[in-house]
Amino acid sequence: MVKQFFLLCLMGLTTSLVHAEKINLKGSDGFDLYGDYKAASSHSSKGVLMLHQCNADRGMYIDLAAQLAESGFSSMSLDFRGFGESSTQEMSITAIRSKAKSREHYFELVEKAGLGSHRKNDVELAYQFLLEKLGDEASISVIGASCGGTQAVVLAQKHNLNSFIFFSSGMNDATIELFSNVSHVPALMIAAQKDEYTFKSLNKIFLAAESKKTRLLSYKGNGHGIPLFKQDPGLQDMMVEWFKQHSTD
Repeated sequence: MVKQFFLLCLMGLTTSLVHAEKINLKGSDGFDLYGDYKAASSHSSKGVLMLHQCNADRGMYIDLAAQLAESGFSSMSLDFRGFGESSTQEMSITAIRSKAKSREHYFELVEKAGLGSHRKNDVELAYQFLLEKLGDEASISVIGASCGGTQAVVLAQKHNLNSFIFFSSGMNDATIELFSNVSHVPALMIAAQKDEYTFKSLNKIFLAAESKKTRLLSYKGNGHGIPLFKQDPGLQDMMVEWFKQHSTD
């Protein structure tokens, strides 16, 4: 009987950790966008919007979403246009990478395909979906990896967010200027020292940030986003703890 009870508990925990609801959102032009909504394991108005880096897709957050759910956070992750399941034959980052003859040519093809032009509105859709799920008392934070960090800053120009995690999120001068409008929001900035563009830009906004809660976490090497999870197996735990410390019930 004890063994059977243990197995049932283990099965319940496994289901909680793995299962997420696949979401289909329609862009303003009818484009199909796909994401995952992972509900908290207990009733909560706390949530995290998760924006992936531009050499990955929403799958990079599967484990983090499970940990957040067990800690009382619902989450919404989104595949940007051209990435993961939010792809078509005409709009596919995989196809663009196969055609690109150089780094410069790659960015030309990305711009020509319009992969980034709808991103602001698409992220807004994902935010509104999470907001609706959480209700009027919603408390939402955002993690943006690499290019996703820029989208987090853009989103914050319209909405009051609880906190940020900028995960290897290099930012140009225009984005840094936008961040100055919301630098009172606590931010955890994560970068490897030899990931030079990222490290330098995050250092710049860290030094200028208004919030005394803002932190800079640096790593040796040149890991960019996902590889840092392997370099530091405790990194996801730190991310969850950050959101726990900077959320409102």
